[in-house]
Amino acid sequence: SVAACLKSRTDYAKNPDKTNKGELVSSYECSPLTADEEFMLSKRQYEFVTGRIQKNDVIAYQIRQSFKPGEITAEEANKVGYELAMRFTKGKYAFIVATHTDREHIHAHIIFNSVNQFTGEKYHSNARSYYQQIRAISDRLCREHGLSVIVQGEPARSVSYIEWLRQSKGQPTFRSMLEADLRDAIRDANDLGHFFLLMEHKGYEIHHGGRLGFRLRGQERFQYPGRRD
Repeated sequence: SVAACLKSRTDYAKNPDKTNKGELVSSYECSPLTADEEFMLSKRQYEFVTGRIQKNDVIAYQIRQSFKPGEITAEEANKVGYELAMRFTKGKYAFIVATHTDREHIHAHIIFNSVNQFTGEKYHSNARSYYQQIRAISDRLCREHGLSVIVQGEPARSVSYIEWLRQSKGQPTFRSMLEADLRDAIRDANDLGHFFLLMEHKGYEIHHGGRLGFRLRGQERFQYPGRRD
């Protein structure tokens, strides 16, 4: 169900083993303990007021913000994630921020309610504008805090942090990395637009045509899942 899916996402984000026993979880206009229930309640209130009953609509959106290894503490990452969420939502949508430390690169999961707490209206995303807004705010925040950002238009510096980690560890083949990222994005996506957003956030450019193609910024050729060239 929608409620079970939302609970699964928030439970994963708040996992005590990843968030220093919950110390790296913060929230705005909701309790981290009951965020999923509060988001569902907002949906029901929206439906009651508007009369628009939608069984499979998006209840919440997720942002994942990663940082270069060794460049930030978990506590600071949580504050930056909170500031990103506040600037992006402009304080109109409740959210939680959960910072994970279980990998070499510290990263924050931000989950925000799709219902505006002041007007009761739903947030509607466009994959491209959603990504561009988040990216612009995140880059600005990183610069303000003296942190690295991904520089556009410079292939040697434009790979995602995840890809940078893989290169530094000498892990093999772009195709295997693409397939792993596709599996992760399909698992985490709320809808098709969110899937495209997640893949772009991982550092991919997407070719929309008869078949979807993917390449990391700076690569010459697109790769097409399922095709064995």
